[in-house]
Amino acid sequence: MITKISKKISSEFVKHNIISDDLVDIYRYGIEITLSTIIGLILTVIIGLLLISLIQSMLFYVVFIALRSMTGGYHAKTYFKCNLTFSLIVIFVIIFSKAAYEMNISFGALTLLFLPSVLSFTWLAPVENINKPIEKKKRVYWKIMAVIASILLYFLSIFLYINQHELEATVIITTVFSVSVLCMIPIIKKGGT
Repeated sequence: MITKISKKISSEFVKHNIISDDLVDIYRYGIEITLSTIIGLILTVIIGLLLISLIQSMLFYVVFIALRSMTGGYHAKTYFKCNLTFSLIVIFVIIFSKAAYEMNISFGALTLLFLPSVLSFTWLAPVENINKPIEKKKRVYWKIMAVIASILLYFLSIFLYINQHELEATVIITTVFSVSVLCMIPIIKKGGT
């Protein structure tokens, strides 16, 4: 559906001389990405409202999108599967974080989720998408950025935890963990590196 809408919009752009015919594929792809991002944001808001966790779902969204842009990882083959996977991740992070908060899980225990995440970013990131190869120089840059970002997120979660925002701290750590799992899936599917 997203592809169909993107084709229609880009065709209208050509029809009204907004873009030239040779740029149609570039604009179509840009429109697809924009629509997918908007749908992801809307899904996050809806899930946040349904789970009575709007602030936590928006925190998830910001951390997830920022970190994922540096790490890469699993990509579904269709937009439907992508949005379904994304929605399941949002639900998992919010429900897990609320449960951990309600059970008073210690920050030390949460760190057990964080440490493997940083190790996976150090080892795997950035995970290439077959349609979007990464130059060798940029791979090193994105790997360093992913590790630095995850460490900064860890310190932010410590700060939040110390200042009585345990739920938000848990959301950050669980989101970082979820992104690291998405980095591992393509490697596991290939049978290792």
